[in-house]
Amino acid sequence: MKMDSKRSLLKWFSLAGAVVVALLAQGLTGNNLYAYAYNTCNGNPIKWNDGWTNMYLNTTSFTPGSVWDSRVQNAMWHWNNVKGSGFNFYVGRTSGGVSSGNGMNEVYFTWDNLNGALAVTRTRYHCYWFFGWNYGMDEADIAFNLNYSWSPWDYDYSSPGGPPYNFEGVALHELGHAQGFNHEDRWQATMNSIYPNGGPFGHGKEWDPSADDRQAARYFYYDGTTEADIAASAVKYTGSGTSWTVSSPSWAYRGTYVTMEFTFSNLGTSTQNFDIGFYLSNDSYVDTSDTWLGANYGAWASPGSTGTFTRTVYIPGWIAPGTYYLGFILDPYNYNWENNKSNNHQEMPRTITIY
Repeated sequence: MKMDSKRSLLKWFSLAGAVVVALLAQGLTGNNLYAYAYNTCNGNPIKWNDGWTNMYLNTTSFTPGSVWDSRVQNAMWHWNNVKGSGFNFYVGRTSGGVSSGNGMNEVYFTWDNLNGALAVTRTRYHCYWFFGWNYGMDEADIAFNLNYSWSPWDYDYSSPGGPPYNFEGVALHELGHAQGFNHEDRWQATMNSIYPNGGPFGHGKEWDPSADDRQAARYFYYDGTTEADIAASAVKYTGSGTSWTVSSPSWAYRGTYVTMEFTFSNLGTSTQNFDIGFYLSNDSYVDTSDTWLGANYGAWASPGSTGTFTRTVYIPGWIAPGTYYLGFILDPYNYNWENNKSNNHQEMPRTITIY
């Protein structure tokens, strides 16, 4: 993970041996089709050939039962829960010192400055010819930099580029490297090299692998399972691996028009068609009982795609002056079945004061 001031620190790798991928901190609109990035051996993706691996959480860094322990395991669960991919992380424990090259995937905090990176994943793999090509992942160690301030709580829209840095979001990114995925900076993605790496989804600020990254997991570890899941977001792609919160007005007069941005992704395995409702809410949870401002009918998204769009809505003259939230809901009347409906509701990352 990386900072803008450290753009040169992307990654270093050799054909067979070690890979070091660093994530730095940062801190218009567009559509994307999946274009995930990875290392190859004779044209084949380098991955865990058994389709699973153990991640050993250092108990000095991750006390069992602590909030930090829960967050890193939650990030593993979200990767394990990508339908269409059969890959699984399993949790192990280790104590004491850590060592690269010992064959264990160790996860830990460190006071090492990591060349300014928020976190670094060091992977080892093999790629050689011996009566046929032999290749695969051998080790993936993840280090989090204690020289930065971290938060184990929900992502903070008031400080989208940190600090503090959302630990689960960074863990989700690093675990993508641990599966064999490289940085993908052409589109909005969990594997963007600059924090917040595509951002969370929905009102619950859920850190799920984004649409592009899920396609990578399905390509690497395909198992044929399916899912339907469209997801709303208050984060947009701003270019070269960077993201920021969508724009929306902080104030407006009654009886006038305002313009807001909104982002949605198709996290599922098939094309989805759906409507989008726009609302004005008295509180931070936008639902269909709130004041309806308009709709987009017949939206659609292919699997692996993410888009950010704009919508102009009218603030009714009868609205009482006060502080509200603008927001939107994907498939507001539940015409479509989805594996996960909780990420369909999205308020804007700032309030709007109506005069």
